[in-house]
Amino acid sequence: MVRAMTPGGLAAAALRDELFPGEARSLGRGWVAWVVADLEYRAVVDRAGGNKRWHMFVGDARLGPAMADYGGLSVPLDPVGIGLGWPEGSRLDPDQAVAVRSLCRDVLSFASNRRELALLLMAQEEVRHGDVVAWLPAGNWPGRLAQALVIATDLDDQPLADTIRHLIRTPGARIVSRRPHYRPDVTQPERDRPNALYLDRGDLEQDVEREGRHWLARYCKVLNRIIDL
Repeated sequence: MVRAMTPGGLAAAALRDELFPGEARSLGRGWVAWVVADLEYRAVVDRAGGNKRWHMFVGDARLGPAMADYGGLSVPLDPVGIGLGWPEGSRLDPDQAVAVRSLCRDVLSFASNRRELALLLMAQEEVRHGDVVAWLPAGNWPGRLAQALVIATDLDDQPLADTIRHLIRTPGARIVSRRPHYRPDVTQPERDRPNALYLDRGDLEQDVEREGRHWLARYCKVLNRIIDL
């Protein structure tokens, strides 16, 4: 009886068939990593029901290792849609191989250098390339701006750094999401309706400058450097 691959076996099979770019290496437990132009790409596979699902990350290979406790200056990239079934045996079939190569192509398109990674970190809305989406929640935008500023100053890219500083120092609160508040007399069935009655909106606000300064101070401490706003 042919057995389903383990995550580690699937990653090993993809490495053996040279489906990942460059000199990819196994990190164990289904993790694979490769470095291109001072960017580190990581991929891990897990099983979602009967399908395989890859999770990817693109990060700064120069400063990322020192920032491991804060995500390594990286952005999570996840495929959208339904994945292929979980492979069996010891080799990937042609459809599986094409899917991995296509996924890697989309992932590489998000950033080809550190400056493009900084621009990705600065994005306020979802970014999608092909069948891959960058996970960029609005709530962590100030922290991502601080990370982008770390990269920009390390690159000595003054125009980019000035742009980021301007975004962080923008006065006033920023609405990042809206949450529903229901009056006590609203029944549960009404709450569950998409167009629930008596729905009132409460704003979740964010002080970008305060939070940006908070995260920048933490990053500077880890990196033992001074970065001014």
